[in-house]
Amino acid sequence: MKLMADNYEDDHLKAAHDHTNHKPSPDQMIPPLLALSQNRSKLKLYIAHLTDLCHDRDPSILSQLSPPSHYHRSDPEDWEEELQKMSREQLERELEACEKESGELQEFANSVLQQIADYCPDILEQVVNALEESC
Repeated sequence: MKLMADNYEDDHLKAAHDHTNHKPSPDQMIPPLLALSQNRSKLKLYIAHLTDLCHDRDPSILSQLSPPSHYHRSDPEDWEEELQKMSREQLERELEACEKESGELQEFANSVLQQIADYCPDILEQVVNALEESC
């Protein structure tokens, strides 16, 4: 019985170890990439809206800030098709790049919000009210 229990534990540990090292297939990597892309697009729209509100009020509010270099770039129309042709390694690099860009966009959005909070809190209140109405 002890020998069987030891073998079971060894097999169970191996299976658990193999499971934790499992790398997703390329097909499993594409949905998160598409979701990240969609979230980046939404974040860009949000930033553009905030920026427009600031420029309407006082363009100097955001004069010290500049968006990340990829802010004005969008994914090519055939990007989804390109993803289908990529190897797992290429998809991993693409995922890393998308995550990095999303993080930079979020930092920029936070900086814009901070500038608005510091210089025009009424704009921030306007944005919050609009968000609450849309929910």
